[in-house]
Amino acid sequence: MNEDDSLLVTLTSRQKSIAMRDSVTPELTFNYSSQKNAIDDDDEKENSSCIAATATCLHYFTIVFLGLASWAVLWCAFGDEWSWNGRWFKPAVVVAIAWATGELLQMTTTLPPLLAALLTGMIARNIGYLDMRHYTEVDSFMRKIYPFIILGKGSLGWNLTYMKNNWKQVAALGVLPWTAEVVTLAICLNQLLGYPWIWGFLLGSIYASVSCPVLMPTVVKLTAGKNLGQNWPQLICTAGGMDTALSVGVSGVIHSFIMYEGDDAYRYIRAACALFVGAAVGVMWGSLAKFLPPSRDAYVTELRVLYVVIGGFCALFITSQFGWGGTGGVAVLACNATAAHFWAKSGWKLNNNPAATAYRIMWSSVEPALFAFTGTFFVIHPSISKLMLVGFGILFVCLAVRLIVAFLVCPTLTVRERLFVCCTWVPKSIVEAVLCPVAINAFIARGDHNEVQMEYAEYIMKLIVQAILITTPIGFLLTNHLGPILLKEKHKKCENESES
Repeated sequence: MNEDDSLLVTLTSRQKSIAMRDSVTPELTFNYSSQKNAIDDDDEKENSSCIAATATCLHYFTIVFLGLASWAVLWCAFGDEWSWNGRWFKPAVVVAIAWATGELLQMTTTLPPLLAALLTGMIARNIGYLDMRHYTEVDSFMRKIYPFIILGKGSLGWNLTYMKNNWKQVAALGVLPWTAEVVTLAICLNQLLGYPWIWGFLLGSIYASVSCPVLMPTVVKLTAGKNLGQNWPQLICTAGGMDTALSVGVSGVIHSFIMYEGDDAYRYIRAACALFVGAAVGVMWGSLAKFLPPSRDAYVTELRVLYVVIGGFCALFITSQFGWGGTGGVAVLACNATAAHFWAKSGWKLNNNPAATAYRIMWSSVEPALFAFTGTFFVIHPSISKLMLVGFGILFVCLAVRLIVAFLVCPTLTVRERLFVCCTWVPKSIVEAVLCPVAINAFIARGDHNEVQMEYAEYIMKLIVQAILITTPIGFLLTNHLGPILLKEKHKKCENESES
């Protein structure tokens, strides 16, 4: 029973006791008791508010204290590089401000904090405070870690039994809208702007990713305790996760094809097999989690967490080292989903276990840095308005195609439910922020790029940042405000049928 239920039971009991006393006591006593109960309720609410405010203040004080302590350790360990005049102090300050503004935005408007973090990075770059192009080694390293955390965190909540029973719906919603948007965007870039097809598909594979983690708390809140005839959290999580896996895998394959030289036959074979190899390796590694570590091991919790975390890092860095981009991300997703399936049979709940907690902590730690550092790549110049106008037109066309396909591939759902799916399929944020500067970092690291290629990479980055700023708040607000309306009718219909 939550706090709201407890308060309701308390108020109901008090009202019943008042009514009973009213039948045997004078009216004066009844009025006195009502006033007293009202005062007690006000005092109780005031005390609860004070306790909640105190807990919130202590929570943020703890985080600030840990941040300052970490900075002190880094300063003492590495010297002037981490002092307030050092090279690494500016990125740390931008991340701290991004986190603080994100928390403030979420508390005041309920919008995702990533928007404030992204804008913080953009402001820092355009006032000349920070440019992550001067930190390409660190930024490139972090952008190998982000997909590991994102894919690993999401797949720990996958219910493989649900996916098996609803594989047509999950596959159709996860693959077809994504494919339609990728093809549409590649055509737009090639026909309207004259970009090569491979660059159009690179942008499309990143651009088409849906960001379900932004909306999952809202979806869970809207559907909790309701008989809606559909497991909405699982449908959105698994179909969205498949969409994300396609974006990470395909963009990695195309990026490797562009950046890594070699025999043409090997490059084509690698591109064709990368996703399947990643899935096979991930399933095999995850299947071993059924036996390793044994469930009766005294340190089973710690070893399970290390098993998926270290295994995921190995998959990402080893495949990246040999130019098999995208393979590691798919392997992480398949491994964690398979491991979580076996762990659930031994008592661990899906997405509510120590491994999921570890991933949530890692994501909370890196999310402000991800969006703030991505924002520092966006440079505002006099001709940007024309560029953004073209980008807005491309976004409108691609999003329209995506939502139409998403609406059509759900024939078993009602019209209201299809509209709800469309609302959840609007946001673009997490994968886009991770991958949009990857080509820029690669060209800077190589040092032998030509200006045309860098222009392609810069334009891709700007289009993606624009899409994040537009679609994330729209998708969040649509889901949050229209969700109760679109899903409520299905609930009422079920109740009426049961009564008849």
